[in-house]
Amino acid sequence: LAQRGLVPIVEVPYAKYLDCGFDQFAEIAVMHWLSNGRQPNGMVIRMQGFDRGLFGGNFHTHNWLPLLPGVDVVATSTGREYVKAMRHAVRQARAGRVVMVVDATYLL
Repeated sequence: LAQRGLVPIVEVPYAKYLDCGFDQFAEIAVMHWLSNGRQPNGMVIRMQGFDRGLFGGNFHTHNWLPLLPGVDVVATSTGREYVKAMRHAVRQARAGRVVMVVDATYLL
């Protein structure tokens, strides 16, 4: 979808689930960066993450985020900030960037 000009918003319920698709995520994340912007692959990856600085539990998530070159990470602490951050993430994705929005659990 991203290579056809659309802005996909992918939801990953827990960071732990990225383990299964890490190779695909890494390819998506670095494609724009390695091509020096010639191959845009912009998308927003929305992921549940923190609850007041803590992750959700041993089996659903863990304390690492895949911070690869070419990935912008956004984490907010209020609902108002979240709205602004999501709009900005979509604008960045339209420009070809991969943006990971880490949701604060208590805001959901």
